[in-house]
Amino acid sequence: MAFLTEEEVQHYLGKTPADIQKLMKRGKLTAFRVGGSYIRFKKEEVVALKSGKKFIAPEELGRSQLERFRDFWKFYSFYVITSVCLLVFIILFFQL
Repeated sequence: MAFLTEEEVQHYLGKTPADIQKLMKRGKLTAFRVGGSYIRFKKEEVVALKSGKKFIAPEELGRSQLERFRDFWKFYSFYVITSVCLLVFIILFFQL
């Protein structure tokens, strides 16, 4: 897997450092820290961004819907359960 520096990405995409930061904040470009201070980008992702295609990480290609749901549930289960409990509490409170 090849990585590009921030300067290489700016030159390749023809963007300013502020534009690169915006792309990172919007989730269109993923940055990796190497050695704590150096930022690198996946070359495949940058090429896909320039060509207008959506980049799909290889680890996401072979996953089933059930595996994706399990990952979702592991991360968001607390929020889902809390929301349901709060909703039930509000419904019961206003019925009295």
